[in-house]
Amino acid sequence: MAGRFVIDTNWLSDAALTEFLARSAADFAVIPEMTLVEVHKDAAAKNGRKLLQTLCGRPRQVIILRGTHDLYRDSGVSKGLCNRLIEPAQTANFGAYCRTVIDVADDDLTNAHFSLMEEQSRDQIADLRANVGNILTLFERCTTIFEKGDLDRLRKRIPYSGDLQRKLIHLSMDMHKMLLRSLNIQPQFHPRDLRRALDTFVFRYALCVVIFLTRWIRQGETKTIKEERLVNHVMDLKTVAVATFFDGLKTHDEMPRDVHREVKFILGAIGAYVNCGNGPRR
Repeated sequence: MAGRFVIDTNWLSDAALTEFLARSAADFAVIPEMTLVEVHKDAAAKNGRKLLQTLCGRPRQVIILRGTHDLYRDSGVSKGLCNRLIEPAQTANFGAYCRTVIDVADDDLTNAHFSLMEEQSRDQIADLRANVGNILTLFERCTTIFEKGDLDRLRKRIPYSGDLQRKLIHLSMDMHKMLLRSLNIQPQFHPRDLRRALDTFVFRYALCVVIFLTRWIRQGETKTIKEERLVNHVMDLKTVAVATFFDGLKTHDEMPRDVHREVKFILGAIGAYVNCGNGPRR
């Protein structure tokens, strides 16, 4: 089925991406901010040229998304939602970017560009690292809220009981409120009601974190998880969160793939916006 699919970093240099884009001109590679951060965090010039090469071969099938800070401030209005998440100028100019930056030899201008991209990517990772403590706090809440039967239902994808759905949404809304405060998002950007909240990036990220933590608990993980690993998980979860609005997620990693599947299952069950507004696939 043709559509708009979010691309994880580990798919960028894979032959599967070439096959995906060649399959149909109606297939689009959707590139979120966290994918670009991963591309540019180390040796940006080398990795940028290597990992973006396939996309540069089919620039008209590439969609660049807005930065995370812009996504945090989306209203959650369902009409035109996916299109609002797109960065129009970068998307329209991606082909020109490839011709003038990716497909050229090093010079002072391109070196300066990649140096800036690397610096900005590292700054974003540092910001994530400074806030991972919030996830450990939520982890402690999860261990007390969810019972063994709840976790079994989540793992086996047994139809969720009303009580379990309420727990998941309630915990996600708690984290949603915490994020609105910690990110200093002004009140005018807060969703007006629960219906709109479900269709905001902030809530979806919160729900992804909750599902990740239930997975973490049932697999026997402990709070001693290394900080760097947790930062990587956070980056993955932000990518998963934005992918829930689109037609799917292309990744080779088990954790983001599983969390994406479970979160879209929940969102579809409660009537939230999924698959670019086309609803759950039957």
